[in-house]
Amino acid sequence: MTERRLWPYRLRLRTPFRGLHERRGCLIAGSVGWGEFAPFDDYDTEADARWLSAALEQADGKWPDRVRDGVEVNAIIPAVAPEQAAAMAVASGCRTIKVKVGDAEGLARVAAVREALPTAALRVDVNGQWTVPQAARALADLAGFGLEYAEQPVRTIEQMRQLRELVEVPLAADEVIRVDRRFDEVAEVADVAVLKVAPLGGVAATVEAARRIGLPVVISSALDSSLGLAAAVAAACALPEPPLACGLGTGALFAQDTTAVTLMPQDGWLPTVPSPSPRSDLVRAKDDLAMWRARIESALATHR
Repeated sequence: MTERRLWPYRLRLRTPFRGLHERRGCLIAGSVGWGEFAPFDDYDTEADARWLSAALEQADGKWPDRVRDGVEVNAIIPAVAPEQAAAMAVASGCRTIKVKVGDAEGLARVAAVREALPTAALRVDVNGQWTVPQAARALADLAGFGLEYAEQPVRTIEQMRQLRELVEVPLAADEVIRVDRRFDEVAEVADVAVLKVAPLGGVAATVEAARRIGLPVVISSALDSSLGLAAAVAAACALPEPPLACGLGTGALFAQDTTAVTLMPQDGWLPTVPSPSPRSDLVRAKDDLAMWRARIESALATHR
């Protein structure tokens, strides 16, 4: 990777998200632009290699052709106080709202959003935190809010299979696809597939995963900056069938961004965009360069 320019960054988040107060990553220059390499700290080398594939696909201009010009998106509401959750949902302008739950205020957070937006489609995301009995009880309580689906209420595919027999709320799969890569079993345990472009290996790999799984699809952000979000929009616009409202409104979580203009939905809609360039005043996190270079080199060995 020594022949490619690397641009490490650190971006502040407006609101803590899954325990993070900043987003760290590294931009990689290619033949036509830049790609974003930003796997989380707990990813292993094989996962890093897929993220690297996505970054190089973008940097070298190898996205598949799009078949639509934009996608509807959902707003994302992190684990904030219920009144703040309602305000964020209303301010988003989206018709579909995804609410993080799993903590003590999860039920109140959903209730506040539903009261503020009586006709919105509501989704909840648990990130696999519940046991099967906990999930069954919680979803019984949440079902009265008319949920479109509950995303990954339990962690494993076996637990998802058990839970599906106990609840009426539709289930969506994320971690069992993104982390466990159980593509051929997802349709047995879930009603919706949540696909994240960078962890799956890029736009083309995401389109192929959607074909293989055969469920309605939501393209979702992996807490990407706007440069990475552009790849996620490209995937949503390349799917043969239109996706459900996609989880690509996460630009609102960033206090800083890699690009001059943050990709933000307008009236719940994101248009397709060319792969953007980094903002000229983006601060380089020089102290992180050696770490990212070593991680990229390790991933590159697997990528090859």
